[in-house]
Amino acid sequence: MIKKESFTRITLALDILRKIQEGTFKGYHELAIIKHQIDLHDTIEIESSSEMRLECDNPAVPLDSGNVCWKAADLIKKQFGIKDNVRIIIQKRIPVMGGLAGGSANAATVIQILNELWGLKLSRSELIKIGRQVGMDVPYYFYGQTAFDSEATGILEPIKTDLQLFFILALPDFGVSTKIAYNTLNYSMIGFQRSKTDAMRKGFEENNFEQVAGFMHNDFEINVFQQFPRLSEIKEELIRAGAAGAILSGSGSTVIGIAKSQLEAESIQKRISTKCLICKTISF
Repeated sequence: MIKKESFTRITLALDILRKIQEGTFKGYHELAIIKHQIDLHDTIEIESSSEMRLECDNPAVPLDSGNVCWKAADLIKKQFGIKDNVRIIIQKRIPVMGGLAGGSANAATVIQILNELWGLKLSRSELIKIGRQVGMDVPYYFYGQTAFDSEATGILEPIKTDLQLFFILALPDFGVSTKIAYNTLNYSMIGFQRSKTDAMRKGFEENNFEQVAGFMHNDFEINVFQQFPRLSEIKEELIRAGAAGAILSGSGSTVIGIAKSQLEAESIQKRISTKCLICKTISF
């Protein structure tokens, strides 16, 4: 059995630039995202088995081929002609349908474990190629930490930074479907904040907290806040409570506040009516 922690990420800048009209990824979107890995994680265990099995302690997680972890394992088996089966056990801490890409993090961890378990000796570029076939958010996890990611158009660039950030993750009692979030986009109102993403990237590179916090933005907020006004209220609540910035993570429903220290984050948490988690930049 091999056991690994599966750390997730938040999005601190998210631009939806265009819908791809042709080629392999037709129907997907070109994005411009700054992703930042945090210390919130699930735990994945994999062991050899007589049949493919998937287990999870969260009933909201599918336990069949609809799960990206199953999809990742099945893809590797087919590509490398592997007949062995495995039992995958997922212990969930990352909220489901919260815009935190927990499923993608788990799929990347499964790929890493199977690479080790089956002695495939895959390079990072090979892992990324497999991950892209599983999901657009999966390749990022083979770099982790802080990175710029365009997802479907394949630009994935690590961002060197020494910033240690603290976050208040406000977790409403409902999720937001990524599919619905994309289907309700108003294309005339998105893709105009790209310069903020460049400014945030520079802020990370220069270890400038104020610049990172000041340029947090997410194109999904326009339509998702219309459908779920409670999320807009939570964002305003975080700002009033003292967060230096606040943003919807991914397509939601998690809303993130940013703080300079653990103490600041804990102080903000006490003023928020929604359930919250305190997380920080992952340290390796």
